[in-house]
Amino acid sequence: MVGKPSKLKKNKPLLGNHQKCWIWGRNAVRETLFAGFWPMYELHLSDHLKSEEIEQLEQQAARSSVPVFISTDKELTQKCRASDHQGMIAKMAPFPYTSIELFNQQEITSPLFLILDRIQDPFNFGAIIRSAEIMGADGIFSGTHEQCEVTSLVCRTSAGAVNHVPLVQATDLVSLCRDWKQNGINIVGTAMQASEKLNDYNFQQPTAVIVGNEGTGISPELQAECTHLVRIPQQGKTESLNVAVSASILLYEASRQRNFS
Repeated sequence: MVGKPSKLKKNKPLLGNHQKCWIWGRNAVRETLFAGFWPMYELHLSDHLKSEEIEQLEQQAARSSVPVFISTDKELTQKCRASDHQGMIAKMAPFPYTSIELFNQQEITSPLFLILDRIQDPFNFGAIIRSAEIMGADGIFSGTHEQCEVTSLVCRTSAGAVNHVPLVQATDLVSLCRDWKQNGINIVGTAMQASEKLNDYNFQQPTAVIVGNEGTGISPELQAECTHLVRIPQQGKTESLNVAVSASILLYEASRQRNFS
């Protein structure tokens, strides 16, 4: 299909206003399209893409009734207001978070959950999601206060991993931790002065790992709910690791102990 797309109905919700309703980049767009999880309104492809790839994407889009438009690179840049689109952009609905009620219907034998306490940087949020999905986390739980939401930038930083791991928004993370503890799930937080090293904790147990805000770390309220506090051994002089790096190290150790391969 070539030409201008018809305007969306005014009552049709978007991911965001103007360029914020677009995701772009090869990995983000392809993963989102083929996953079929996050509703896509329009797919716009560069006329510079190989004909074989355009045909493949058109066929996949047709399965989800997503209209496809062929445009110049300049037109794609004008729509998403970014030049790093790699020839693919898509207009998106708001991100469909998994409800806590739906998530709780799953039967997970020895869960590995990740709790995000007020992560505000979209690059960090996206990188954490990417690591969590790769390392086999069963779900990511974030609050609704001072927490970055899934945006175009988060999707692109995650390389499309937002489509493959449940993302749950919880209004009360403290209550969530208390409920989990009553059901035998350990709550593990990090603290630089903790006596227990990361690799000393047994991640084969049902576990929820908390990573905290970029500036202030884990809130006192959530830290009080931790059954274990661990530290990541450090040798250098820099005070601390970036939160996305810390989350990746924690999740890697959990996956290693769980015979991840």
